[in-house]
Amino acid sequence: MFMLEGLAPTVKVFPCRVRTLGESLDESDRNIYMAAVSNVDVWSNNGLAYALGKRGLKISEKSIRKHRRGECSCA
Repeated sequence: MFMLEGLAPTVKVFPCRVRTLGESLDESDRNIYMAAVSNVDVWSNNGLAYALGKRGLKISEKSIRKHRRGECSCA
C-alpha cells in the first residue's frame, strides 16, 4: 500500500445557521420557525430574516436562501 493512496482535499462543512438557530429554540418555537422557513409562498428570504430579527433572532437572508436551495451543510 502506498503512503499517499487516497489523498484528497479536506471538505469543509460549515454549520447551517438555519439549523443552529432552530436547535436553540424550544420545541413549539422550533416548529413555528421551521414551518416559516419551509413556506416560500408566504415568507421571502428577506421578509423572514427581518421578522426574526425583530424578535431578537439573528439570521441573514443569505443563510435562509442557502438552506432553502439545499446549498448548506443540511443537504
